[in-house]
Amino acid sequence: MTFLGIDTKDTIFEDVETNIDIPLNDEVAYKLYPKYNWVYSTSRLLDFQNIEWAPFEMGDLTYRLREFPFSGVATGNQPLNKYGHEAGSIYIKEPAGDVLTTDIAIMKGSIKWAKHHNVVDGEKVVLDELRGDIELRISALATMHFRKFAGVISVDTIGNAIVGVRLCMTADIVDQYEEDWLKRVLRIYNRRPWGK
Repeated sequence: MTFLGIDTKDTIFEDVETNIDIPLNDEVAYKLYPKYNWVYSTSRLLDFQNIEWAPFEMGDLTYRLREFPFSGVATGNQPLNKYGHEAGSIYIKEPAGDVLTTDIAIMKGSIKWAKHHNVVDGEKVVLDELRGDIELRISALATMHFRKFAGVISVDTIGNAIVGVRLCMTADIVDQYEEDWLKRVLRIYNRRPWGK
């Protein structure tokens, strides 16, 4: 058993021993956690937050997101469906605020740790705290929908809206977290207290 989904050579994960499988990409996480796969559905995430959306651009719903299996902000060209709309797109009102990704360690619905990061001048930067009401939405997501989950999820937000969730950590940023972070995360995956 090991870290799954990326080549761990020359990473923080390379020399870590673990007795369980820990996903480091969406494809592995999707297979390991079928009960939680609904989070990959952007429309369900938006419904959970009472955010109005449509499968095509209309009125003030002009900001395009991608629907399952590609959560997050849409980029590039998607194929058109038979109605002339881009397949897999969801439209919401133009969000205001920062675009952030938050890695969250969850143990039975309780957030044990969270780190937030965004991209500044092409570099991923770790932030110290959440901004605005998004902390409440992330906490509600964990409390209501991850009551039996033990592990790390990654949440994409724009302003106060959750626009994407992955059932794995953001593997390419963890080397910027505190020194004992990985040891403590392994405790979560083994369903042991967060501890020190």
